[in-house]
Amino acid sequence: MGHEFMEMKNTPAAIDAYRTAVSINQRDYRAWYGLGQTYELLNLHFYALYYYRRAMALRPEDARMWCAMAQCYEAMDKKAEALKCYEKAHRCGDRERVALPRLARLHAERGDRARAAACHEQVAAQHSAPSAGLLSSGGIPTDVVEALRFLMQFYREEGRLDDCEVCAARLLDTAGPEKDEAKAVLRDLRAEDGAFAGLGVFQTRLGAD
Repeated sequence: MGHEFMEMKNTPAAIDAYRTAVSINQRDYRAWYGLGQTYELLNLHFYALYYYRRAMALRPEDARMWCAMAQCYEAMDKKAEALKCYEKAHRCGDRERVALPRLARLHAERGDRARAAACHEQVAAQHSAPSAGLLSSGGIPTDVVEALRFLMQFYREEGRLDDCEVCAARLLDTAGPEKDEAKAVLRDLRAEDGAFAGLGVFQTRLGAD
């Protein structure tokens, strides 16, 4: 009943239904999880976190519980706690593929670009099929587009130009602003290649002289 009331956006009735469910069976993780979702919708994240923890205690290997707690921590601006929860979710399998993109963003926000890149690399590798997530206008999952954009710039900064070119080439299959960004990067890389090639000829001539 609680789920049906949620569908009807009747949160007071949903809360009553979920509370009735846990009073009958305190090991019903779905009711605890439903209470968490309801309070999260009400932006009462402290309460939502309490109920998500109750659900997690019953399903400690369920990535959804850890992701739900992580999102509450993010809303409460507790990024370190959110990171730990997303890491646990990833270790638990995370079939919905929520944790890795969030981990990448949090690491980037904290200035740890190397760890962010490592997460984005896994996102790009795991989401190889267009049906793996929400699609961008070019048919590539939006998380992959975000990952490729980040990696394209990261590899360029690190001097990994071949890897940068691979990411840029993959972005050419999209239809958003990232396609134009990728084209610009590829033009720059080719111009730099031409400059280096010209420098090599110049140095060869100097040596010969």
